[in-house]
Amino acid sequence: MSEKEIEYSVFCIENVAEQLGKTGTEIFNILNQSGLLHNYILPSYEALHSQSKQYIVNEIISVLKERNLVA
Repeated sequence: MSEKEIEYSVFCIENVAEQLGKTGTEIFNILNQSGLLHNYILPSYEALHSQSKQYIVNEIISVLKERNLVA
């Protein structure tokens, strides 16, 4: 994993956590345990990193909700 991918992952985790009113640790655990961190967020780096913060956060939250991982 490159430094940019790590920064992108942290950015996603922290901003999703803020939007959902959860801690970064809670969101990291959800994303890591569900496989979304390595199977969705990291592979989407090239496609999403140039999008707006809100777009990225909304996309991740949509996936979390579709999979019933958050309310």
